[in-house]
Order: sequence, then C-alpha cells, then structure tokens
Amino acid sequence: MKNTFKIITISAAAALALSFAGQQFASAAAFKDINNVQDKDKIIALQNSGLIKGISQDLFGPNISISEAEGVQMIVNALDLNLDLIRFVKEPHASDYFKNANDSAWYAEALIIAGVHGLDLPADLKPNQKLTREEFTHQLIDAIEASGQLPMIKPVVLEYKDQDQVKAEYSGSIQRALNYGVLKLDANGKLNPKQEITRAEAAVAISNALAYLKAHPAPAALSETLTAEEAVQLIKEAVGPEADLQIKINPAASMSRESFTYLLVHTLQTSGQLPMIKLIPVEVAEKQTCRSRSTRLPACPANHSPTCWCIPSRPAASCR
Repeated sequence: MKNTFKIITISAAAALALSFAGQQFASAAAFKDINNVQDKDKIIALQNSGLIKGISQDLFGPNISISEAEGVQMIVNALDLNLDLIRFVKEPHASDYFKNANDSAWYAEALIIAGVHGLDLPADLKPNQKLTREEFTHQLIDAIEASGQLPMIKPVVLEYKDQDQVKAEYSGSIQRALNYGVLKLDANGKLNPKQEITRAEAAVAISNALAYLKAHPAPAALSETLTAEEAVQLIKEAVGPEADLQIKINPAASMSRESFTYLLVHTLQTSGQLPMIKLIPVEVAEKQTCRSRSTRLPACPANHSPTCWCIPSRPAASCR
C-alpha cells in the first residue's frame, strides 16, 4: 500500500494525542518467561534498547502470535520511524490510510507513521488479525529497504522445501531475508510461511535485521553535484540525436543550477524542440548574483586541454 498524504501545518506531536494501551507496557524488569526461548539474549538486548515491550512489566509472551497491528508497531519502533518532521493539512487518522483501523486504538499512531512513510501494507489491513511468517518478513524487509537502510546486494537464490507455499509477491522479500540472515529455516529445511509468527520470532527477526544493518552499512551517498560531463550526458539522453552539444568547460567542473538550466534550454532551442513563446519576466530573489550569458559556463583557460569541449560564443546579455 503506497498512500500519499498532503502535509503542511499542524505539528504531529500536537495532532497525535493518542494513548497506547493493550500489549505495549514499559518494562524495566527482566522478562520472566523467556528463559527457555532460543536467542533470548536478542530479546533482552532489544528490551534494554527500548525497541520492544512486553505484555506486562515482567512478561514478554514469547509464544503469543502477533496481530497485524502489533507487527507494524514492532517494525516502526525498531526502525525509529516517526512523524517528528511532518506537518499535516489536517489531523491525521489511521483510517486515512487503513480503512479497517480504529482511530482511537493503541495502534493508531503506528499505522499513521507506517502510512506516511509508505510502508507496503495492505489498505484493508485488519489490525487484530494474526500475522503470518511470510507477511511479517515481507513487511520488515520492505520497511528496511524503503527507509534506505540496506546496501544493494545480489541475493543468492536459496532453495527450501516449502517454497511453493510462499505467496508470489513475497518470494523476493523472503529470499533477501534469507540472504540477510533475518530469517532462518527450521531443522527440516522449511520456512513455514503460512504459520502465525510469534512475538519471540518477530523480535529475533528484528534483531537479526538490525545486526545485518550494523555489519553491512549502506555505502555513503555520492555527491549530488553534477559534473559538466555528467550534465552533458544527461542532456544528450533527454534531447536525443538532435542534440549538438559542446561546452567550453572542464568536464570535471561542477555544474551550478544556473549553468545546467541554461545549457539544457539552449540545447533544446538549438535542436528545434522548444516552441517560440512570449516570455513573461519573473522576479528572481537572487537576480543580483546572475551573470551574463557569456559567463554562465566557466570557460577553459586559453591553453585548455583537448578534454575541454567548446561552444560558439553568444552575445552577452545582462540579467533582468
């Protein structure tokens, strides 16, 4: 479910005076019911980090199946998704995104957060319906990838005995979850995709996902500044074979918004792809910083290397 919602005014904190009850209790004490749970240390670590909560102050309920709403709550908490920087046109409601949601329920804020962040959840999500292993896994992997927190990998396709039971649209997420180590097969080599997922299983999957993220951080974002060479390539691809583009600039030089805009429009004009129009002057706040057309593109020095491109000079025109 990808749902776009207009946002501008009311702060999320003021708009969301929603109380959380039900199965979300703060728990400073250690859970007493996880001693026999495999990977209990992962559950304890999540508890100590404040990422999961129990069904009471000292009980986790490891073998209790989670509902769709609980699954969303766990994912939202684990990824620290929130509405801190969001401003809304009107007070948001969970039912704006999920028609079956109760706007006064404990899970309402989590569903709003999931909706605003565009998590892949069904629009007809049933908050109290139990969640299967394949559904939760798909939602967790989608949320992590949608938040940009996973490096790109080429997954190795893993075979498992009951893969024919996996819903087709979840198969990709399941394969990536297996590659990430988020999900593991049972002793018989089965995934048990249709089986309801328990609180302990969901918590361990979240712990594994966070561990993978820590061990495999996404590569640092590259600079968003275009070089002249990149700008030329983009414009040629956009304009097509009609583009006769040469610029007097070092290919490695950074392009400003002004330079790129001029170059794009000039190329469209010279290729005959822009109609003749009557211009209406528009005031620009930064007009005092404009330069003449003849200086919009930084020129190569007189003894420039062959790697510089050249464009016939144009008459200078002062900015208006």
